[in-house]
Parts: sequence; C-alpha cells; structure tokens
Amino acid sequence: MDADPPYDVVVLGSGIAGLAGALAAHELGLKPVVLEKAGLLGGGTVNSYGLIWVGQNHLAQAQGHDDNRDDVIAYMRFLSGGFLDEARMATFVDRGREALKFFADRGVRFRVVRGLTDHYFGTAPGTRAIGRSLEVELISGHDLGDWRERVLMPHDVPCFVTAEEQVAWGGINNFSRWDQDLVRERKARDMRGKGLGLICHFLNALRSRGVPVLTGQAVDRLALEDGRVTGVVMQSDERIAARRGVIVATGGYSANAQMSRDFEQIPGIDREPDSLSLASLTGDGLVMGAEIGGVLYKVQNSLRVMLSYTIPPEEPGKPGVCVHAGIVELCSPHTMVVNRYGKRFADETFFQGIVPALRHLDPMRHEHPNLPAFLVFDSQYLKRFSFANRPVGNDVPKTVPRAATLPELAQQLRIDGEALARTAERFNGFARSGVDPDFHRGENQWKLASAKAPRGVNASLGTIEEPPFYGVALHPTGSASVGLLADSNGQVMHQRRRPIPGLYASGNVAATTEHGVGYQAGLSLASAMTFSYLAVRHMIAGGATR
Repeated sequence: MDADPPYDVVVLGSGIAGLAGALAAHELGLKPVVLEKAGLLGGGTVNSYGLIWVGQNHLAQAQGHDDNRDDVIAYMRFLSGGFLDEARMATFVDRGREALKFFADRGVRFRVVRGLTDHYFGTAPGTRAIGRSLEVELISGHDLGDWRERVLMPHDVPCFVTAEEQVAWGGINNFSRWDQDLVRERKARDMRGKGLGLICHFLNALRSRGVPVLTGQAVDRLALEDGRVTGVVMQSDERIAARRGVIVATGGYSANAQMSRDFEQIPGIDREPDSLSLASLTGDGLVMGAEIGGVLYKVQNSLRVMLSYTIPPEEPGKPGVCVHAGIVELCSPHTMVVNRYGKRFADETFFQGIVPALRHLDPMRHEHPNLPAFLVFDSQYLKRFSFANRPVGNDVPKTVPRAATLPELAQQLRIDGEALARTAERFNGFARSGVDPDFHRGENQWKLASAKAPRGVNASLGTIEEPPFYGVALHPTGSASVGLLADSNGQVMHQRRRPIPGLYASGNVAATTEHGVGYQAGLSLASAMTFSYLAVRHMIAGGATR
C-alpha cells in the first residue's frame, strides 16, 4: 500500500448515511470518497418520505416550540420496548441536534413539518404535537447540474410536494384532489422533496465541494492490517486505502431473500419478490463487517416491517406491480385486513400494531394465523381513493380478484367466506358509529394519509358493502431487525466486544440500539446523519489513527 493513502475516509453507500459522512469529513478537513455499487445514487433514502426526527432541534426552538431532554429520553425509552443501548440513545438525543445544525450550516435547508405529531402523541410519555419532525425544502433537480441524472428516482413517492403540504392537502390518498396545476408546475421544474430531496441537497453540497462520489463500485471486502481496517478491496482486486477509517453505509438487506428469511423469521417475507426494494440492498455491509469479526445484532420484535401486495401482470412476460399497502389503502376508509379465517386482527391504519400480530404463533395449531393476510375493499373505496398507485376512477387490473358478494370473493382468496361476511357486518357497524372497539382504528393522530371528514367523525372508517368487492393477498416486506452492532461513536463492535479500529457503521446497516424495537418516522434518517457525523468526529479525535 502507498505510504500516503489518497483518501482519509472511504464511505460505502450513497444513501443519507453515506453522503452525510462524506460531507462531514470534507467540512472537518478530511479527504473522503463515496463508493456506490449501483449505477445511480441515493440508495434506499430516495424511496423514503424523508422525515427527520430530532428532539430539541434549533429550528423548533427558533419557532418557540417547547421541548426538553427529559421528555425526549422518556419517549425514546418508551419506543425501545426494553431493547436499548442507553449510552447510544443518550448520544443520539444529545448530539442529534448538533449534527442537524452542522449540516444546516453547510447549506442543507431543513424545515419543521407542521401537522405531524409524534407517532404516539397523547398515549406515550414525552411526546410532542409539533417541532420534532423535520424535512428538507424542495430543491430543483436542475440545481445539481451535470449530476442531475445521476440520482435514482423513486417509483411511487410524491416528491414534488413537502410532507407538510401532503398532510394539509388531505393526505396521499387524496392525490387526485390536489391542485393539479401546481403539481404539473412542480414536475416541470423538477422539484424534489422527501427522501429524494434530502439526497439532492447533500449531493449538491458534495458536488460544489468537488468530493468524488463514484457509482458502479463493487467492493469485495474490507482491508484489514493488524486488526485494523485500512480501506477496502474491490472485486477487481484494486485496493483503496483509508487513512482514518471506513464508514459502512450500505443500507439493509431487503433485496436478499435468504437474509430476510433468516433474520426476520416471518413466514412469507421471502416468498414474494420485493420489487419495492432496491436490487442493491443485499446486505453487503453486514457480510463485510461480520467476516472480520463484527457483531450482527438482532433487535427482537422490530416493528419495521410493511405489508405489500403484488398484482400479477395482465400480459404474459410483463412485470408485476408491487405496492406498499400501508401508504394509501390501509389508511383509507372502506378497507379492512383479515386473515385466512376471515377475521380482522389489528388496526389497519397503524402498521406498528400489525407487525406483532404477523409474528404471532398459535401454539395449538403451530401456525401463524395472520399470514397470509388479505386486503378487502369495495366499490366505495374506488370512487374516492387510489388503488395500486393508479388515479382515482381507473379500472382495477383484471388480475385482481373480485366478486358480487363477500363469500364469493372469499372463495377466490381461499379464506372463510361465512366468517368474512360476519366480520364485514361487524366492521360496518363500527363504521356507522365511528368507533372501532375491537382495534381502535382511527384513534391514532399520526398519519401521512387521511380523509376529510366532519369534526368528530372517524375518517379512517367506512363501510364495506357496495359490490363488486375486491381482495388481494398481503405479504410482509422490508426488514431491518439485524445490523452491525456499533457504539456511541459509530464504531463497529467485534465479537470480543471491543471496537474494530477504523470501521464505522451508520444507517440501516447498523443495529438500531439507540431506539430498540420501536418505530418513529424520521428516526432512521436522523440516526444516520448523526452517527455518520460522530464517526468523522471520532476519527479526527484520534480514535482511528494508525
């Protein structure tokens, strides 16, 4: 190896964890390079809604929103479900706002999202109605100049509006009722927000600073000398040295069926091809870290699993369409989710409540009774809301089961028809009364999708009684239960429970020990930015010098 390596920091991955690490390294006087194995930049971040959750942040304080450390910690402990690294959590709470301001001072334009409460606002300790959820301002793709076409574009996230606008305009399930003239104008200007916008803000900063961000870079393994990571070895056998350290920010493993099956242990999670996941998210960082002794740590009962459905193609040889049902369908009225026995088993609008029910094992039958699950809806739904990302009023694909009665639909779906009819009758009673005593649907205040309704009416409930009736099988997708165990500096821990010198992990490749089992929109991106920033700070402090 060269006596004077050309790079101080090698960053693997171009999601927000990787780009934040590269920008922090450059701004703090180091020379970074970003290596992305895919042909386009942005990783899994571009398919996210781009929310960033940071307590006591400077933007909320400037607007006069009250917050304090004790409440932030109380909420984090609530989310954890008992699976928490107290030191890492406290570090995130105390320094997350520092990282946010650091990047804001470098030109990334963040804003407080009005209209989004903490997920468990009103039911958990330490919550807030406003101030902790942030997003970036819209940015035009044209601002990236010759890097504009280098960025991966999401398939179904409305990036031309902010999350705040989306909520104010009635939610994503009311897309057809948004101001279409404004939508066309935003698209014509290539305005980008949400996760895509976040990536573009950071890429714009890196481009203007001349930081190399390379695509098509197939890394084979980490370079190790005397127990210290000194760089990476490419599949071509070329070595790229890192004088200070390597930040692994390669994302999760949702495109790896084997890892999903082994790590998530939810029947069916690997049965359907998850076309919503980037093909590049194959768990490379986990493999590279583990093969030099890094701990693969599992957060038991992680709630970060989604329900999706796949529509078979109408023409042979064409690809099917995979859709996250939790974004629109499950949050809208005139829908419900049932199991093979024709029974509801959770609040459809609150996926954190669905996930434990998916993992439930019936000890007498030795089966998971709620897998597979089925989305059932009627013609009333189609008159008001989108199905399969199609505009309201479009025909339902012919490959989607439908019937004139619920028992007939149940026969096609191979579920209990009599029970389904009884469940629908009970559910319709709840819809008329506006109260769901079985699973409390509609009582949670956090939502990106919504339906306009008179004050006092439960907008998430609607009867399922107008034929034809439709149904699709739901399968679990997305996964992040397992990650590389990292300490408060972002250093990857060895099996002997000591840091591996020169190796850091950030983003979805790192175990979520700072918040445990729980889910709060914005924690993942905020954690990625924070621990990438802290990793660079640790390198500079001498934690990774040779």
